[in-house]
Amino acid sequence: IKVPKDSDEECVKLVNQCDFGLGSSIFTADAKQGLKVGRQFRTGMLTVNDYASNYLVQSLPFGGCKESGFGRFAGIEGLRALCLERSIAVDRIPFVKTSIPTPIDYPIDQVKGYPFTESLIQLFYNESIFGKIKGIFGLIKNS
Repeated sequence: IKVPKDSDEECVKLVNQCDFGLGSSIFTADAKQGLKVGRQFRTGMLTVNDYASNYLVQSLPFGGCKESGFGRFAGIEGLRALCLERSIAVDRIPFVKTSIPTPIDYPIDQVKGYPFTESLIQLFYNESIFGKIKGIFGLIKNS
């Protein structure tokens, strides 16, 4: 597509309003400006002053976005898609054990469970010192 008025903004708008986003190429006399404009494209791949060379380099991830689909194959990203990533937590210090507080252990205490959890959230996430202190007192009250 030839961009009307040779406008970078119009170019980005035209590319991004497309329903598909597998790959894109931008051809320009100024490769640095082409890269700057191309980085704004919502596509899975980009080439500047070339076409489809990213498909030929098998160590690069291949894939798109929007109606072109999400996900990648090839490259490290493609290998990761075949893996099960998960978090595993293990007590590492023998005499320090993680335990679930009684109000939220199974079966959950219907009266104290919710206020205990709310107080725990206040303690960890409230930005004010007053809110954190209120959380501590709530934990003590509902323990």
